[in-house]
Amino acid sequence: MNSRISLALSLLTILTFLADKTPATAQRETFSSPPSVPAKPGNRETAKPIVVAELVEQLRTADVEERRKIIQQLSNTEQNIVPALVRAMEEPDPLVKSGVAEVLGNLTDAAVPAIPELIEMMNDGRRAIVPASSISRSYLSPPPLPTLPPPVSVFAPSSSATVQERRSPSTPPQNPENLLRITAIAALGKIGLPARTLATPPLTQALQDADPWVKLNATWALSEIGASVPILSHWLEALQHPDPNLRRSAADIFQDSRSLLRKVLGAEANASTIAQLLSALKDDDFTVRNAASDGLKLLGTGALPGLIQGLKAPEPIVRLEAAQLIGNLGGAAQSAVPELVALLGDTGRYVPPTSNQYGLFSRLPLRPLPRFLRTQQYSPVPDNPEQLVRVNAAIALGQLGDRSAIPALTTALKDNNPWMQLATGWALLRLGQTQGLPVVGRLVQYPDRSIQREALSQLQGYGSQSTPYILPYYKARLESADDNERNGAIIQVGKFGPAALDLVPKLRTMLVGNQKNSPGYAATILGQIARDTAVAWHNGSLSAKQRQQAIAELTKVLNIMQAPKARFNREPVERVRNALTKLRGVTP
Repeated sequence: MNSRISLALSLLTILTFLADKTPATAQRETFSSPPSVPAKPGNRETAKPIVVAELVEQLRTADVEERRKIIQQLSNTEQNIVPALVRAMEEPDPLVKSGVAEVLGNLTDAAVPAIPELIEMMNDGRRAIVPASSISRSYLSPPPLPTLPPPVSVFAPSSSATVQERRSPSTPPQNPENLLRITAIAALGKIGLPARTLATPPLTQALQDADPWVKLNATWALSEIGASVPILSHWLEALQHPDPNLRRSAADIFQDSRSLLRKVLGAEANASTIAQLLSALKDDDFTVRNAASDGLKLLGTGALPGLIQGLKAPEPIVRLEAAQLIGNLGGAAQSAVPELVALLGDTGRYVPPTSNQYGLFSRLPLRPLPRFLRTQQYSPVPDNPEQLVRVNAAIALGQLGDRSAIPALTTALKDNNPWMQLATGWALLRLGQTQGLPVVGRLVQYPDRSIQREALSQLQGYGSQSTPYILPYYKARLESADDNERNGAIIQVGKFGPAALDLVPKLRTMLVGNQKNSPGYAATILGQIARDTAVAWHNGSLSAKQRQQAIAELTKVLNIMQAPKARFNREPVERVRNALTKLRGVTP
């Protein structure tokens, strides 16, 4: 870090020297390869020099699409074009000035020499109104220019011949009116730490600007340059601003995984912060709510007192989100058990506004059918697609692990809503209780396929006790006309071993059927069932009645597999044959 600061100070000294020279703006500048910057290995002969002055000149009249291409070309070059761009910043044309500033921002810390010019540009109140391209002429106004990701690496504008990797800043807030001063602020934020000393005062002053977009961008830039200035309150102000686009942009910059605003949250958060984040949970925009939820999650147990208060909020969405956040805290949040128990009877649910354009709380994609008895401590947390407050409360009680909630959960298991039944059954299972098995077991026959799949996923946690509920489900699907569903059911049946003997006759008929791929799948699974049944007999875990059933059914299977025109793989045939040999032998 100290070396980068020293580099920045050295470059500023060089800048002072360059500022005394008369800029040759009319001169055409080309850079085939600056003496101090060697060509990148592998590109020495293929890299083409760009004409900076020519491209900058085109920014005067370029439309949106052409402008994007010019900015991208300038941003991606490995030439040391910063001195030329610094001189171009003296250009009065707002389209040129704005485009050059955007390029400088994309060059990140390589653009240190341009910091004074960018700071001066913060006083420019003009707009860069870009002419629409043929692609976007149908719109009333052109969309904001996209922020281009920086290249992987470039050469630093110094006398060193070493390769320096560019920093990868988070994406700045929007600039809906294309204000020049916002473009300058964004560029300073992208430059990062080297801009800290010079840019902190003017950026701090910009926090008092009347334009909320200027304030939000200044907040972001101050976090990116590592300024020691309180800014969390300004971000929270934007997150609750009347303008929905501003709120969403504030949420976006916090959600960016590279954002340094998260560091600011950890340093400046207090009780007021938690209250404001809880208030943001009421927003109609999912992105805003998600940012507020993430902020509360990052605060961990420090947010618990506020979250417990949130369980009593009048808005269902706040109670819903607060319950989920408390549940994620696990055993550290057991002080919230009484309030969560009270919510088990909450009839509230969150209903997204029909006018919302962001698809709030869309139903989660269905998970694939689970593997029976797969190895994991707990089945996945149930979904809550109906956004019922009591469902999240039940799930949270299971996550907290406090056994004092067992009586209340047992009562709530009688709820007639299937999602509540799944949630309470799961919570009880987490607490070591199995009274939810009959309720969850019946849900595998529920008309809603998503509920069926949730029930199947949960039933794995009950072990062999769930077999009487799961096998009928797959038995019904062996009759399906859908090839994938039918063959998937065949594969699942093979996981039950001797418990699936009653389904052997159905699988046997499939050996001579013409359904797509089913004969081959059935042969493989019958081989597995035969092998597992023989092992069970050898271990003494197979009853005499099951043994006789297995011998009778597997004999019929082997006859089909060994018929003159049969073409089954040798492995399943041998498994059935060997199993019959063991089953017909002497009792071990």
